[in-house]
Amino acid sequence: MLNMKKVITIVSGLAMAMSLTSTTAVQAASFQAPKLGVAETTPTNPAIKKGEKIFVVVQDTKKQTVNVYTKDAKKTSQTVKMGTTWTVKATKKVDGKKIVRINKSQWLNAQDIVKD
Repeated sequence: MLNMKKVITIVSGLAMAMSLTSTTAVQAASFQAPKLGVAETTPTNPAIKKGEKIFVVVQDTKKQTVNVYTKDAKKTSQTVKMGTTWTVKATKKVDGKKIVRINKSQWLNAQDIVKD
C-alpha cells in the first residue's frame, strides 16, 4: 500500500508538470507580437555647423594623423594630429565628400572628425 501511494504521487506529479509545460508552450505558440511602427533612424554623424567645436579622430592607429584637404577636396601633404580640437569655420560638399574648414586654407574630411 505504501509503495502504491509513492507511485501514485510520482505519476500525478509528472502529469502536473507535463500539463504546465504544455500550457506554456501553447501560450507561447499563440502569442502574437504587437505591431510596431516604422523605426526612425538617428543620424550617426549629426550635421556639423559653423562655429561648433570638433575633435579629430583617427581610424589608422599607427599613423595618428589625418590628411588635410584643399577647398576642392584634393589631398595636400599636410596632416593634422589626432586629438586636436578646432572650431568649424565653414562646411561644404564637394564631389559627394563633405569637408569642414578649420582655418584659412585647411579643410578636413567630415568622416575624420566628431563633434566635441
